Amino acid sequence: MEKRVMMLIVGLIVIVGLPAMALCQEETAEVIEAAPADTGPPFVETEVYEADMAVLQGQIEALAPIPITQADIPLTISTPGSYYLTEDVTSSGTAITIMADDVTIDLAGFALVGPDTGTSCGINMNGRSNVEIRNGTVRDFSYGILESDDILGRAHRIINVRAISNMHYGILLSGKGHLVKDCTVSENGDSAIGGVYSIKAGDGSTVTGNTVSNNGDSASSNVFGINAGDGSTITGNSICNNGKSASSTGSYIVYGIFAGDSSTVRGNTVNNNGELAKNDVYGIRASYGSTIMGNSICNNGDSADHNVIGICAFSGCTVASNTVSNNGASAGGYIIGITAFSGCTVTGNTVNNNGDDATDSSVWGIRLNPCCLVDQNTAYDNGTGAASATNMTIGVGGCVYGINVAP
Repeated sequence: MEKRVMMLIVGLIVIVGLPAMALCQEETAEVIEAAPADTGPPFVETEVYEADMAVLQGQIEALAPIPITQADIPLTISTPGSYYLTEDVTSSGTAITIMADDVTIDLAGFALVGPDTGTSCGINMNGRSNVEIRNGTVRDFSYGILESDDILGRAHRIINVRAISNMHYGILLSGKGHLVKDCTVSENGDSAIGGVYSIKAGDGSTVTGNTVSNNGDSASSNVFGINAGDGSTITGNSICNNGKSASSTGSYIVYGIFAGDSSTVRGNTVNNNGELAKNDVYGIRASYGSTIMGNSICNNGDSADHNVIGICAFSGCTVASNTVSNNGASAGGYIIGITAFSGCTVTGNTVNNNGDDATDSSVWGIRLNPCCLVDQNTAYDNGTGAASATNMTIGVGGCVYGINVAP
């Protein structure tokens, strides 16, 4: 009985509901037919839409890199942005002058080639900040890449650039906070009369992963492989064969690395610089409070006429875990593997065979000044055949000596 009642109720619902559903379908169709056709984005007039798209397209084009061709040289860049070479270009004077901050130039594997005379510059960005130059060659100018403003020059980046055969400087960046990375700097400053800077970077700079070779041959001046200002980091560079036969007309020096106060000089290879030079020769010269660690300084100053020093550390430096060997062979001045001024920490270094056959010279493996901590160094066979030889100065006032090997 209950089952039959339920079936009657369901039947009534179906009979009443079908016409209602049909009526709803008819009303929905009428609403759809009355709706306007789809004419694009809702509530946006065509003219406004097209204007907005034009503005967007202009913004995209403004951000696109700007090509540089031979026809553009000499070029002055006055607008921030990104630029790139499309071909090798030559210039009879300065090729590119940058007059804006926030500029990137991608050399794209091509070369800027100068006249090899005069005072031309490959890229001149004096007084600018935040300029990046990368991926190509700058050669045969008087100055390869130049920032000469000590005050305004800031935060330049030179990456994967080959600075080759420029008359005085390869890469010179005055100012502060620069990065020079993965560059090859070679054959700059040959026979130069003024100073030769292969790479120079101002205070607080990072110079890393570069190959610096064969610069300053026969130059009559100071020759710098790498010169970095106070608070700089100089790591993982190869500096070799610079300052060969440099001819002194005054108190000039061939430097593998010259580092300002409170710098870090780590993991560099400094080899064969100052061979046959008439200048003094320094492998690494670091100013007050610097850290000189894990470097290899070998075969510098062979047959040089003047003094040869592997590492010269000013007061308060840490000199640790360096290898200093075979410097100053047959040289004519005094030869020192490591010279440490007052208050230095000198630990874990190996200093050997410096000053061999320097028959007219005095030779020291490690030469100390007062108040140094000296421990775990090995200094031997320095000054074989020299006029006088000392592997390590012992008993210097105020020094504390740990366990060292210095027969």
